[in-house]
Amino acid sequence: MDIPAPTPLASRPTVALGCLDGFFPSNLLRATQQAGFTPVFLHRLATEVGGPGDGPREMLAATMRSIEQTDPCSAWGAGCVVRMEEEAALFATAGYTWFTFDLAGLIDDRAHSMSLDRLDAAIVALEDSGCYAPGWHGNYLDREWLTVSGRALRLEDEAIARAAVKFGPALAHADQLHQAIRTVWTGRGEPPDIELSLAARRTPFSSEEFLFLALEAARRGLSPSAIAPPIGAGWQPGAEFAGDTAAAIGRLGEAATLSGSLKLGVHFADGKPELLSTARAIPGVRLHLNFEEATWREHLGKMADSRPEEFREWLRVAQEVFPFAIGDTPLAISEEDTHALPQVTDSALRETFLGHVQGRQLLLVTFCAVRHRRAEQILK
Repeated sequence: MDIPAPTPLASRPTVALGCLDGFFPSNLLRATQQAGFTPVFLHRLATEVGGPGDGPREMLAATMRSIEQTDPCSAWGAGCVVRMEEEAALFATAGYTWFTFDLAGLIDDRAHSMSLDRLDAAIVALEDSGCYAPGWHGNYLDREWLTVSGRALRLEDEAIARAAVKFGPALAHADQLHQAIRTVWTGRGEPPDIELSLAARRTPFSSEEFLFLALEAARRGLSPSAIAPPIGAGWQPGAEFAGDTAAAIGRLGEAATLSGSLKLGVHFADGKPELLSTARAIPGVRLHLNFEEATWREHLGKMADSRPEEFREWLRVAQEVFPFAIGDTPLAISEEDTHALPQVTDSALRETFLGHVQGRQLLLVTFCAVRHRRAEQILK
């Protein structure tokens, strides 16, 4: 059966499924489609190590073979997560149609506590560097935005300045990534989908901050299909959410609707089984749900069952890299919790380390770092 080519998906409800050397959970793909979402198969250069010569083209070919064997899609996106311009250009050259820009580490949280004098100096520095053009703030003053629930949002002068400093480095880097893609994409038809991902942070954005980020991203030509903000300290990788899912998503989703067809990106979706049904019930809000970690979890579960010694070595490396991999990701576990892991039999590995939130978080938050370490060893 011929598989249709991947395409940009614009405002369609979408779900990101992680891919590892062509593997993704087929049951999750079917659930995604049954819930009315279009899949985006997501790749990372640092985590796929099928062979020394494998790159974006080989990853995409393996994914297409798996789609054909599993559950053919009438529409789908070829996705990637990028941090560097070189990565973005490689994936663009290979014809990928969805680019998630990993920008969480570029948030400047000092903006919240700066004095007004320091804030003014920071704005001037950003303007001098070319991050903001002179007079840019005039786009946001003396305006009011009305949400679908009737809430009125306004951006006051000081709030605009703090948001500009907070998001300036991330926006400047997004511009560079976008330019790397545009250079390759010129003349090749409809531009790919862009997602700005800032989800791996403990402190949620206010509605006003999210509105500024969405409007500024559109104003400078990034035109993202989705923006993924942090939802709060309780919204964690591999864990259920104890609060009201619809309310947590809806607050920021309302702000997303004020910027055209923008979707709210919801990361760390794995472990929250209610999301696929809840997401479609939030009126007026377009969503992109990221279930990438479900693939990682299934990959590790198979390793624990069939290659226990390899899994134990993976755990050892995960302990080692944990302090460097967590960043500001909201977690229930701390570095101290990882110092002494339970000693269990081979048959209990999966349940012990993937059946409980503490083990899942250790493994999921370090997954990319461990795979990257292993890829370096393979290539030596």
